[in-house]
Formats: sequence, structure tokens, C-alpha cells
Amino acid sequence: MKHLNRKLLASLLCCIFFVYGCKREPEQVKYVAKVNNTYLTEAELNFILDSSKVNNLTKNEIIRNWVTDELLFQEANKEEILKKKEYKNLIKNSEKKIAGSLLLQKILAEDKLNITEEKLENFYFAHKEVFKLFNDATVLNRISFREEDKAILFRDTAIKSDWDKAYHAFINDSSLINNMTNNFLYDYQIQPLILLRISNGLNKNEVSIVIHYTENKYEVIQLVQRYKKDTIPPYPLVKDRVKELYFAQRQQSFIKNYLDNLRLNNDIEIIN
Repeated sequence: MKHLNRKLLASLLCCIFFVYGCKREPEQVKYVAKVNNTYLTEAELNFILDSSKVNNLTKNEIIRNWVTDELLFQEANKEEILKKKEYKNLIKNSEKKIAGSLLLQKILAEDKLNITEEKLENFYFAHKEVFKLFNDATVLNRISFREEDKAILFRDTAIKSDWDKAYHAFINDSSLINNMTNNFLYDYQIQPLILLRISNGLNKNEVSIVIHYTENKYEVIQLVQRYKKDTIPPYPLVKDRVKELYFAQRQQSFIKNYLDNLRLNNDIEIIN
């Protein structure tokens, strides 16, 4: 919902792009594929890649799809499909959908959301059931080092003081790889499996042993909290999700009001 109608728009844009093709080889421009006298340039490929992000297609898949579509289009042209009324009606309808999607994107971009912390918290408390966990979840502190002795020293420091103080003591250490605090994860997201097994064996606020499962990486974790399936975690842990849903609902409401206004200010007649 965050990018309304993006899949539809991407599909339609690519469809029109394939239909009109890339014609003859552009001068001084590199191309990545060709079918007879029609070329797909690097710039055009990048455009398709950007438009197709939501589909998770790889570069090679997009190129293969382009070749297939271009082959079919050229054959359809030979068979005079492009002259048929059905084809022209489909193109006209696609143009309307693309124009409409671009208009909605434009007005949404102009909408001043003014999202505040208070609005997000109010949304969370008004829709708490939506944020109920569908699986067991764990909140961890995680830190990793390139050197084992630094990881051991950090662990000792964290046990004697606390995680934040230990982190600030090592914040400029060249061996430090990364540090994540209050990392909220569903249990199936905790990878590799050894991390899940170790975290399951920890008590609240307990610091783990140094874990070494990847070359030149030594990790220490601390269990912050566990949440069972069907419980509702506190707002700070799901703030990103709250913001995403609030944004989506705001978009839906904005578009509904915009369309209602269009209907009121235009002459519409539907004959049953």
C-alpha cells in the first residue's frame, strides 16, 4: 500500500514499453539485447529494472522477457494484429490506467502527511489487534567483532556493567563490525539456527558466550525480551509497522476523498 498501484503501473509501463519497442540501434549507445532491428539499450533496461522492483525480477530475467515480448510483438505486427480494433481498444484502456496511476502518484506526493509521534501512537492504540504477533518473537542486542579477544572483552564488560556502556567503550574499536540494540525478530528470522538455539537458552538480560559461526566474525547476543504468539508487543518495537499501516490508511482515505470530490464535480451518468 505504501506505493499505491505500483505493481499495476510497472506492468503497464513495461507493457507499453515493449509494445512500442526501441526501434533501430541508437548511435553511440550501448545495447544489451536486440531482436532483428529493435534494440534494448542500457538506459532502457535500467528504466525497466526500476519500474519492476516490486516484482523481484533479475536483470537476466527481464532481458529474456523483453526478447520474448519483442519476438511476439514483431510477429503480431506481421499478422496485422496492431490494426485490429481489439488491440487499439486495449492500448487506449492501458493508456488511461497509466495516466490515472501517474495522477494518483502525483497527488499523493503533494499530500503533506505531517506524521507526528502522537498520531502514530494514537493509531497504534486504536488498532492494537492488528499488531498481534503471528509467531513467537524475540528482542535481542547483537554485536559482532573481527577479533575473538575483543568479543570476549566486550562480553566481560557487558556483564560487569551493561550493554550500552560496553558498546560505547568499544564504539571506535577497529575490530567492531556492527551493533544492533533492541533488534525485534520473529524466531524464524533469527539466523543461523545456532543463534536461535543460544537465544532460547538465555534468561532475560543474560549475555551469551562468544559465538563463532562465520570466518572472522565473533558475535555476542543479549536476550532483552521474549514475546509469545498472539501477544501485542509495545509500540516502540513495532513503530515501523505502525508507520507503514498509518501511511497506507492515510493514502486510502486521501484517494477516496479525492475520487469522491471528482464524482461530485463531474457529470456522470450510469445507465443500467
